[in-house]
Amino acid sequence: MITQFRSFRLAALLASLVSIGVAQDIKIPSGTKVSCRLEQTISSATAEQGQQVQLSATEDVKVDGHVVIAQNSTVIGTIVEAQEKRRMGRTGKLDFSVDKVRVADGEFIPLRYTLNKREGGSHAVSTGVITAGAAVLFWPAAPFFLLRKGKDVTINKGIILEVFTDQDHIMKDSAATATAKTMSNSGAATVTISSDVSGADIEIDGKFAGSTPSTYPLAPGDHSVKVSSGPKVWERTVKVEAGSTINLNAKLKN
Repeated sequence: MITQFRSFRLAALLASLVSIGVAQDIKIPSGTKVSCRLEQTISSATAEQGQQVQLSATEDVKVDGHVVIAQNSTVIGTIVEAQEKRRMGRTGKLDFSVDKVRVADGEFIPLRYTLNKREGGSHAVSTGVITAGAAVLFWPAAPFFLLRKGKDVTINKGIILEVFTDQDHIMKDSAATATAKTMSNSGAATVTISSDVSGADIEIDGKFAGSTPSTYPLAPGDHSVKVSSGPKVWERTVKVEAGSTINLNAKLKN
């Protein structure tokens, strides 16, 4: 009887902890599927081996109902082979890898091309989209390997690839989540940050906060806001007044 009572009390305690929102670790398991889109057109005529390639997540990735990788989150790739067209009608060569994705806590985790990890570890950084046999879900134009002999190879912006996380990752609270938890007073202001490049990274007071467009509660005072997409960076210091509503639009294209 005592044992049953203790079990009941323990179950009730656990239920109450959940009901008041006690934070729990969220694990992103290795092998979680991520769909990503190429955000730039690359060509063997201008690309260089080792050059960074910009991609973005095409949809939210959820674990136990929580968004762990938001739509438009940054995905980073690398040019692994680049050679412009040569004499005697020899076609150029071009291939890139998909290396890592930024998750909701601001950390980057590595990616691979197959659901089941191959023996010997990740192969994402040593082989590319074509040589690794990555799943290409959408081509905006004819696949580049069908181009005529003697031409430079071009991979068009907009191709969609299916990749997988290459390690387990335990989520930490992002700066935005931490701020929201502490901003329960009525003096908090609302700041909406957008940009002319969708999915740009946002940093508030030096900490990663999310991707554009997003809205955050901020305490009154001065705050530094940084919005970036690849090499393009927009920065401002914003003076926030209690209860105010602020809209920021970062210009990154020019």
